[in-house]
This record gives sequence, C-alpha cells and structure tokens, in this order.
Amino acid sequence: MTKEKKKLATTKCKTAIAPIRSLRHLAKPLCSIKDETICLIKFIAEIMIFEVIESVIGNFSNEYQAMLLDISAIKKFKKGEFVLEQNKYCYHLWFINVGAVKAFELIDGIQRVTHFYTENNFFTNYYCWVTSEPSDITFRTVSDCELVVINHAKLMELCNQHHIFDTIGRKIAEKVYVQEFQLRKLLLNCNAIERYNFLEKNSPEVFQNFTLKDIASFIGITDVSLSRIRRDRLQK
Repeated sequence: MTKEKKKLATTKCKTAIAPIRSLRHLAKPLCSIKDETICLIKFIAEIMIFEVIESVIGNFSNEYQAMLLDISAIKKFKKGEFVLEQNKYCYHLWFINVGAVKAFELIDGIQRVTHFYTENNFFTNYYCWVTSEPSDITFRTVSDCELVVINHAKLMELCNQHHIFDTIGRKIAEKVYVQEFQLRKLLLNCNAIERYNFLEKNSPEVFQNFTLKDIASFIGITDVSLSRIRRDRLQK
C-alpha cells in the first residue's frame, strides 16, 4: 500500500470510529472484540476492500461492513508462500491489501504463469467454487503480503440472506468474466510482442511487481526472448 493510501485509510478510519462503536449492538463481530485498538487495526486493514466494493455497487453501509468483517480475517504471508496449492480445494476469497500474488499451473513439471494479482484486487479460483473440484492452479506470493481472507461458505450464507452481497458477487464475477475474455483473446490472437505491449499499456503494475521470468511465462516465451524484445524496443 502506498503512503498516500495509508494516509487516506488512517484519516477515514479516524472518522469511522464513532460509527463502528455505534454498531456494536448490531454486529456480533464488533461486540466480540473487546479491545477497540484491535478493532481499529482490523478496520484500517480492511478499509480498502470497502472502497473497492463501493466502486462497484455504491454505498456499502456500516452494518453490511460489519457482517463482512465477521467472516473475514487478516493474514500475512511471506514472499514465496503458497496461498492455495494446485490439487487442493479452494475455500476462500482473497483481497490483497499489500503485496502481489501470481497464479500458475504446473504442466509436466514446468510452471506456466496464468494470472497476476496486485493490491486492491480480489482473487480466487471460481472454477473450484462452481465444480467443487480441486484447484487446477496455484496461488503464490511474490512479495510479503497482507490479505483479507473471506470464508466462501459463510459468504454464500450472506448472499442468501442479504441481496446486496449477492449483487456484489455478481458484479465481481462479471468483471472477472470480462478480464478472462480479454485474456483469452490476447493469448489466442496476439503474438508475443503484442501481448507484451498489451501488458505494458493496460497493466504497468505487473512490471513493478513481477519478475521478467514470470512475465515471459505469462506471455508464452522464454525470459531470454523477453529480454530481446525489451532490448529491441530500447534501440528503436
């Protein structure tokens, strides 16, 4: 998280302390947290997830925020840790507060990067949710990370009980579908240079958070070939 975002989160958190206290009679999670300092830290950590949600659906009231907090946890990961391993079941939805995560699949022992995830983005394996099958991909951190971990089963309960959570899920799923469709077109219709140009134009944060080896794997070429593309561009 940048210094500006942290400053913004802290400022918003100070203004939100009163609403949080007033919600103690409405939400069990906040009632169960006796130490207001712990509550404050948790709120600062999750405030960005609320901003992302509100960018999708508009106002997300304190009461609903409290419900989401109840099924969420903050977890820190060291660089190189597995968030979800291939062939394991996926029981969570994750949101990145700090850090970056790559998704990859192993084919004949070779790692093929399929997705990049950076701060203020959700990620999970939706295929697992729909099919109840083990994950075909691995999520692994590429830096020290702080993630909001949301329990999938409890999230589904909220979706059944409160329409707003179902709407959030649908909106996020629509966004994911569009991204996957664009990715499919990119991989099927574009050559390596065009894929590189697309990443550079639409996802510059990828070059700031991931290694050239990972980027080359995503594009579908060797890191040597990627270095050649970058060198040729500099010479033009």
